[in-house]
Formats: sequence, C-alpha cells, structure tokens
Amino acid sequence: MKKVLPIVSVFIFCLSIIGCKKENPVEETRTFYMGVTPWPADFTDKDVNDAYNFINQHCDIVSHHFDDGIPYDEAYHNNLMPVRFQQEIQTRKTKTTAGKKVFLSVAALNLTRKEKADYYREPDAGITDSIKTYWKQLAFNDAKVVTAYIRYISYLIDQFQPVCVNYGVESNLALWPRAQFDIYKDFISKVYPRLKAAYPDIPFFVSFMVDETAEGLSYASELIPYSDYIGLSAYPYVTVSSSANGNTDPKNFPPGYFDRFINLAPSKPLAFAETGYIAEDLVIQSAGLNKQGNENCQKDYLDVLLKLCKNENAKLLIWFCHKDYDAGNNSLRNLGLYQDLFAFWEDIGLTDEAGRERPAYHLWLQWMAVKKID
Repeated sequence: MKKVLPIVSVFIFCLSIIGCKKENPVEETRTFYMGVTPWPADFTDKDVNDAYNFINQHCDIVSHHFDDGIPYDEAYHNNLMPVRFQQEIQTRKTKTTAGKKVFLSVAALNLTRKEKADYYREPDAGITDSIKTYWKQLAFNDAKVVTAYIRYISYLIDQFQPVCVNYGVESNLALWPRAQFDIYKDFISKVYPRLKAAYPDIPFFVSFMVDETAEGLSYASELIPYSDYIGLSAYPYVTVSSSANGNTDPKNFPPGYFDRFINLAPSKPLAFAETGYIAEDLVIQSAGLNKQGNENCQKDYLDVLLKLCKNENAKLLIWFCHKDYDAGNNSLRNLGLYQDLFAFWEDIGLTDEAGRERPAYHLWLQWMAVKKID
C-alpha cells in the first residue's frame, strides 16, 4: 500500500517542525538513521519548505521515495530524463541541507503491488502512446525492462549518492498470484547482481509489507537472497489481527509481530523503509475500516520501533510523513482527484494538521539527540 498522490511530485514532498525541549532517553548511542520523506501537508510552497525544514533540523537522513512510474524509454536509451523529473530531482537536492544523508526508495511495482510500474506519468512530448504501449506489453523480466530499470536506479544513485537503496518497494503482497510473483522474482534476481556489481559499497534491499499471512512471509523469504537488509514497510493499524475490533493499541500486538520477518535472516541488518501510525480515528466506509487511533497509541508504537531498532542494531527508521495532510486531501477533493486510499495515512503525522506537536514528536526528538554511530 502506498501513498502516492498523482499530482504531488510537481511540488515535491513534505513537512516541518520547530522547537521542542530535548530530553535524552537512557540510550547513549543508536546505530540507525532516523528520517522522513518530504511528504507535504498541502501542495503549497510553504508546506514544501516546512517539510524540508523538519528534515534539515530534526532528521539525520532524508527518504527520497519514487513511486510515480518509470521513464523506461529514456532510461533504456540513456537519453535525457523528462524535464519535469529533472526539475523534481533538482528541487529535492537544493532544499536539502548539504551533506544530509540520503535513503533512496524506488518502486518497481505500481500501486497494486503486483504489477510492473506504469510509465512515468509526465514524460516529455516525444514519448508517444505507442512507446508507452510497447513498454507496457513487455514482460516484467524482459531483458529490456531489466536494463531500463537498472539504468533508472543508477541515474538516481548518481544524482543523490545514497547511503542505501530500496530498489523494490513492498515486494511481498500476500494476494499476488504465484505465477506473477515468480516473474517478478526473476526480475529481482537479474537486477540485484548488476546493481551490486556497479555499486559494491552501497547496500541494496527490497522491502516487505509486514502482515501475519503465511503467503506474505513466504514471498519475502524467497526474495531474501537479493536483499542486503531486512527491509520492512509497516502500518499495522490497518491489518494487525489485534485491531480487528478497532482497538489499535500496540500493546495488544501478537507476540513476535516483527520477529517473523527479522528471523528470515537474523544475520542481515534490520531497516524500517517506511512506517507510521494513526493518532486519530480512521474511518473509511468504502474499505470497511473503523480503527480507533489516539496520540498515546501512536507514541507507544514509535517507542516499540525505536527500542526494537536499538536492540537489533538496525540501520534505518523512516517515518513516512511528519505532519497530518488533511489540507492536502482537501485540495485533492477540490480538484476532483481525491481517492479514499489517500485517507489511510492522513493522520500519522508527528504533528497534527495545525502543527501541534504530539507526544510522538517529542519522543522523536529525544532519540534524535542520541548519538548516531556506525
């Protein structure tokens, strides 16, 4: 499940935060980077700048997340990338403080998480419908698709110089038909060694959606050979069995909720590629969702993750967005672009839509004050 608003990359992502006392927890060091994406509370210059202010002041890494499709033809032929895409990259670079560490996260799948990513949504005029159709009909593991994707990832790496790369966002959908998954696994098996050969010093991994299904865990286990980290994408308030009655208190999580994935390869480092937790109720009638969220449960969830990352000597903890984006969803409604999907993550911010700091915000700053070590 992914939070991609069709018009968003024009404005670039995300949130802000100012001030707050820093009370250090008992921990003296941490091994993991802490960061967010530049996901905006609304699609205005102010909200974009606020997003980067939070990243620059209160994170030691930025997550640049690309989930808007692939410019297959441009990448395959080593042509110039679309102008809009180049502008977005430049904006991300110029708004981030020099020297800030970068985590690169790229989706090879579209939002169904069981199909090849669509063509980049804003290609230049030279990319005709016939070109898009050509790339669409190619099998996921076709040699041209593999090469195009590797060159696309390489372009982004050369632009951002990331410390690690998630090259397969959310790769283990439990509902994926077996035959389609096998084709995707073959694609991953071809991409991974070529990226490692080109960039031997960069860790590459695929991320797994955390759930309690046997299928999701099995698919993840089959991709472990092509992943340097145990990368997790976790939004448990939606699917965890303990929230079936609507109660999202993380104290009720089933034992070993995250351990099932960690234990797939205990020798590999843990990385939370993206996560978040609701601080307000989530009610979406079309999806049959009625989950009771509150700020204390959100803080307790973040506390669970921070301690888990500490105990596991994790590498990365990315909280997807720092501020609730009620305003952004309202803007989409006014444009006729809103979908209920966008509400799933609306209220996971460390601050609410008015910028009020939640308990999780203060916990975040406490851990940011802990010295990061390698």
